[in-house]
Amino acid sequence: MYRVLFITDDWANKKALKSALLERGFSVAPSASSEVFKEEFTPEKLDVLIVDLERCATEHAKLCHALRREPALKDVPLVLLVPEAQLGHLDVAWGFEDYLTLPVTGTRLAERLHFLMWKLHKVELKNGFAHGALVIDFERYEVHVKGEPVDLTYKEFELLKFLATHPGKVFTREALLDKVWGYDYYGGTRTVDVHIRRLRSKIESRGATYIDTVRNVGYKFLEPGK
Repeated sequence: MYRVLFITDDWANKKALKSALLERGFSVAPSASSEVFKEEFTPEKLDVLIVDLERCATEHAKLCHALRREPALKDVPLVLLVPEAQLGHLDVAWGFEDYLTLPVTGTRLAERLHFLMWKLHKVELKNGFAHGALVIDFERYEVHVKGEPVDLTYKEFELLKFLATHPGKVFTREALLDKVWGYDYYGGTRTVDVHIRRLRSKIESRGATYIDTVRNVGYKFLEPGK
């Protein structure tokens, strides 16, 4: 679970974004305005900072530099939410890792944050993996979708784990049998199709897609942000 600090002076119009992040497994720290974040901020572990520049009462460069001077925040990835009219005023010297143009949906924001965490190696593959609303804990053999536990069989989990740790790479059914079931498995490739179908029914809902079928070849796990 990623912990987010959301700084905004437009909270009335941004509550939906916070709700969307919570629904998708993020932990959102008590939010603060641009002028009082130092007073309200507690130095707990954070994974990402979101700063909303719409109706921001503090000068943008000054705010970003102030965040970077905070010892507990200087290494935390900074994502800006920027009105389209202000795009030409962005300056990489502010120290941000990414930005999204407003208006933005909660789904888009959550996906972008997950991709940023993956890109910056904030998820250690030996311990877990996250993509959208899907969170996999390799050590505990647990899978959650939108914060809810998903009951998988051992082979379903191993298949999901293998695909998730090789995002974007296409595997034939034969290759998956070898990697997940082992060279001494004598069953046919249809067992792969059955397990993929069961996996999809358990982890994919409301239009979410994690495993893609590559026609006449096999399967792949979609890369975060795709």
